[in-house]
Amino acid sequence: MSRNASTKSIHGASASLPAARSARRLSEASGEDHLQQDGEQIQSLKDQAHSAHEEARMVLPGIQALFGFQLIAAFNRPFFDLSVFDRGVYLASLVLVAIAIGLIMAPAAYHRLVERNRVSKRWLRLASRDIAWAMAALTPAISIDVYLVSVMSTGSAALGVTLGAGVAAFLIWLWFAMPLRRHHREHRGHMQSSVRHPSETQHAR
Repeated sequence: MSRNASTKSIHGASASLPAARSARRLSEASGEDHLQQDGEQIQSLKDQAHSAHEEARMVLPGIQALFGFQLIAAFNRPFFDLSVFDRGVYLASLVLVAIAIGLIMAPAAYHRLVERNRVSKRWLRLASRDIAWAMAALTPAISIDVYLVSVMSTGSAALGVTLGAGVAAFLIWLWFAMPLRRHHREHRGHMQSSVRHPSETQHAR
C-alpha cells in the first residue's frame, strides 16, 4: 500500500508540474500584455536609485561646464567693460550655479555618509527633491548668462533681456511645466479609473 501511495504521489506531482508551468506562462503573458498596454513598469528601489544616479550624472557635466565658463569670463578684459549692474547680475548667476552643483552632489554625499549599504525611500525623495531644486537654480543662471553674452556681443540690453527671458520661459516649460502637466493628467486618469472600477464591479454583481 505504501508503494501504491508513493506511486500515486509521484504521478500527482508530475501531473501538477505542467499545470504549474502553464499557469506561470499565462501569468507572464498577462503581465507582458499589461506592460504593453500601459507602456510603463513599476521600478524597484534599486532601479529607482540607479535612475536617480543617472539623472544626476546627466545634469552635472553641463553645470560644471557652465561654472567653468563663468570663472573664465571673470578674468577676461571685456568683462570689466560691463556696468556695475551687469557684473552684479553675473555674480548672482555664479552663485546660482554653485548652489546647483551643491544640490546635485548632495544625494551622493548623504548616501555615502548615512545610508552606505542600503537604499531607502527617504534617500530617493531627497535625491528627487535636490535634482529638481538644482534645475530650478540652473534655469535663471542660464538665462542670465544668455543675457550677459548678448550684451557683450551686441551692446543691446533690450535684446539681452528678450533672449534671456525667452530661454527662461523655454526651460521652465521643458523642465517643469510639461512634466507637471503630464503628472497631473496621469494622476487624474488614475483617480477616474479607481472611481469607475467599483461601479463596474457592482454592475457585474
